[in-house]
Amino acid sequence: MARAWTGYDFFVAEILGIPRRRWPIAVGMIALLAFALVRLQGRFDASDAKKAIAAAMSWKPAAGQTVFDALAGRGEGDPQCTGKVMSQLVGDVEVRCWTPKQPRIEYEFRVLLDGRRPPRAANDAAEQLVGAMVRK
Repeated sequence: MARAWTGYDFFVAEILGIPRRRWPIAVGMIALLAFALVRLQGRFDASDAKKAIAAAMSWKPAAGQTVFDALAGRGEGDPQCTGKVMSQLVGDVEVRCWTPKQPRIEYEFRVLLDGRRPPRAANDAAEQLVGAMVRK
């Protein structure tokens, strides 16, 4: 007895070239590919965040000390930082830093990973820190 074709069966079997008995394999391969891409993108984001943190902490707004040295020199402990990718296309990363003795005061910097422009202070605390470094 001949099987009646529905529109969907025809599309999948004839247009995509996937016979009905192989649909589970095709769906599994698509799911595996999606998982691999999501995991790979997460690794790229983590790598970009590390690069941005390093760029922000090694930035010298004036000829003197780095941002890391300025924060560590406050006597509040070594700064702790996190990075969040804001735009994967542009390479824009938001870096937030704080010191152990003053965890409520966050210093935010925006970093473009292309290296053409230096990091910039993105909140009042970071602007005051950079201002004090420039005045010295």
